[in-house]
Amino acid sequence: IKLYPIGSSAKTAWRVIKRIIMSFVQELLKPGGGIALIPYIRATIVALLLMVITMGILDVARVHMVVLAFLSGGLLISISMFEKAWNDMQGSGSIKVASVPGGKDPDKTD
Repeated sequence: IKLYPIGSSAKTAWRVIKRIIMSFVQELLKPGGGIALIPYIRATIVALLLMVITMGILDVARVHMVVLAFLSGGLLISISMFEKAWNDMQGSGSIKVASVPGGKDPDKTD
C-alpha cells in the first residue's frame, strides 16, 4: 500500500481518470476507431425507441410516435447492417478498391 500526502491521492485519481479519458478519445480518433461507439449508439437508440413506444402507448402525439418508432427501428437495422459489413470486411483481411472507369489512376486527384 502506497501512502500519499493528504490531497495528493485526489490529484493522482484525477490523473488516472484523465489518462483513461484521453486514451479513449485517442482510440476513437484513430482510423476505424469510431466503430467502438456502436454499442453506445445502439443503447441510445434503444432508449429512444422505448421512450417513443411508451409515449405512443400513453397517447402522446401517437402519429408522431409511430413515425419516430419507425425511424428509430430503421436506424437500428442500418447500424446492425453496417456493423455486419464492417466485421465481414475486417474478417477478409483486405479492403477491395473498385476500379475507376476510363483507366485513370485512383490515387490521382486532378
